[in-house]
Amino acid sequence: MTAWRTIITDSESLTGVAPVCGRQDDPTGMHCGDRGQLIPNWVFDCCPGPHIETYSERVARRVARDLNAADAEVCS
Repeated sequence: MTAWRTIITDSESLTGVAPVCGRQDDPTGMHCGDRGQLIPNWVFDCCPGPHIETYSERVARRVARDLNAADAEVCS
C-alpha cells in the first residue's frame, strides 16, 4: 500500500500530493534541513513520484486523504 502526503510545490504552499517518502523521517537524509530540522513536506531527489499539483491546499488535503482511504498505489 502506498501512503500519500501533501507536498510543497512551485507555488510554495501545500498544494501538491505525492507518495510518502521512505526517507522523510531520516534525521541524516535529504529531508533534514541545514539546521537539523526535518522538513517532510518538501520534495527531494529521494522522493518517489508521481507529484501531483492541485493548485489548492484544500483540494490537496482531500486528494491525499481519498488516495489513502482507497489504498491507491502507484503503478508502472
